[in-house]
Amino acid sequence: MIKCAIFDFDGTLVDSNNIKFNAFFKATKHIPNSKKILEKILKKKIGDRYAIFSHFSDTIFSEYEISVNDDKLSHEYTLICEEEVSSASNRDGFEESLTKLKLMGIKLFVSSATPEITLNRIIRKRGNSDLFDGIFGAPDSKEIHIENIKQSFKCSSSEILYIGDSEDDRLAAINSNCHFFGIGFDYSRFVIKPTILLDTLHDLPKWVRTLES
Repeated sequence: MIKCAIFDFDGTLVDSNNIKFNAFFKATKHIPNSKKILEKILKKKIGDRYAIFSHFSDTIFSEYEISVNDDKLSHEYTLICEEEVSSASNRDGFEESLTKLKLMGIKLFVSSATPEITLNRIIRKRGNSDLFDGIFGAPDSKEIHIENIKQSFKCSSSEILYIGDSEDDRLAAINSNCHFFGIGFDYSRFVIKPTILLDTLHDLPKWVRTLES
């Protein structure tokens, strides 16, 4: 029986992956030669916003002797994302499906790589905070989020379902021995295609019930 459903945020509950990708270029648009450097860095998938801007700072200085403050760039990136993600569209089926899951007695959580303070502000601005029993973000990892939920709500791994749109989400679930559903049209985001991959959230409650049979 599923007691807890944990959702990744960007790309899973909200159509915001492109917003967060483009925010890197918006935060650095005033810096010469920034676009081609960022394009190379983002292809490497080296880590979170802080790692990306740290690498950007080192690279642009070594190649063009341009000094930038990576902390300031990370802060500007966060402000851009907070403003734009706060008004982004929900994934299809978001409110309907999550409301049904709550009526089924399932506790709902958000687990994201977004800084936790920023994540809470975004969700409050979107008016969805009442749907969730907990909101977890960086600096803790998604595996730590899952462990905290297990400890706080006295549930086992077999009673937890993680829903996400990326390989990081899939690995967090697997490493924690939880159930996992993928979300989204593009299964190339996963190294291994999830057994359950939903186009939208509309049918999520129906698939959750299959885990209880």
